[in-house]
Amino acid sequence: MARPLAIAIVAVLLCAAAPTRASIVQRELGQVGLTLRPDAALPLDLALQAEDGTSDLLQSWLGRKAAVLVLADYTCKTLCGPVISIVSDALAHSGLRPGKDFRLIVIGLDPKDTAADAANMKRAQVDAGDMTAVSHFLLGNAATVAELTRALGFSSAYDSDRDQFAHPAAAFVITPDGRVARVLPGLAVDPATIRLAIIDASKGAVGTLTDHIQLLCYGYDPASGTYTLAIGRLLAATGGATIAALSLLIGLLLQRERAARKSETTVHHWPAQPRTPTTD
Repeated sequence: MARPLAIAIVAVLLCAAAPTRASIVQRELGQVGLTLRPDAALPLDLALQAEDGTSDLLQSWLGRKAAVLVLADYTCKTLCGPVISIVSDALAHSGLRPGKDFRLIVIGLDPKDTAADAANMKRAQVDAGDMTAVSHFLLGNAATVAELTRALGFSSAYDSDRDQFAHPAAAFVITPDGRVARVLPGLAVDPATIRLAIIDASKGAVGTLTDHIQLLCYGYDPASGTYTLAIGRLLAATGGATIAALSLLIGLLLQRERAARKSETTVHHWPAQPRTPTTD
């Protein structure tokens, strides 16, 4: 993961909202960030409990679909709630089908949080309807949370005085097989970007022909966490389309020329009809 995006994400979400408190020193804040490896994958065998008390492995919660994953403190009083709300709203307005095209997975950072805390956060930040059914707010013990954050390259700092975390505001887009495809800035996610990210992560399993054509011309910019028009891709796509059109035109012209020659040959070699003798 490009460092500029990690710095930008950290800068916008400090759940320990008072930076002058001595419980989190500047050195600890400097360690908060996101250093995702290019081949990062989730530990799918982690056991996690949902807000309704049911337990299962992370792989089951993902459901072998593209998913958006957010790490949050369920008792956060500042920005964790708005991040979840923004991501949920972007998904709801993405035009994709909740449950069929994606799931929303939120995992608690604080092992002390309870299922009730997770349920309260879900009720407050996820609108009722289809999004509620496909959103899972999960909890794990300290070892589980540590393994997950380590796999994601996700570093946070704990403020014991406020029982809050300073951590990156990030939305991870996960492929159906549990790999991290994209990282989007949690407070700046929009429906168009999250739609393209999920379609990209699904490797063609979801989305329309227009979406896939758009992905040919747009590239993901890790510095901004958005999809932007890539001139090289645009030229390649338009060049490919031009070559295809020219090839089709040439093929049609050659086919027409062969048909014309065949017609001329038939006329020139038509057998002469025998004449019936006549008498004057």
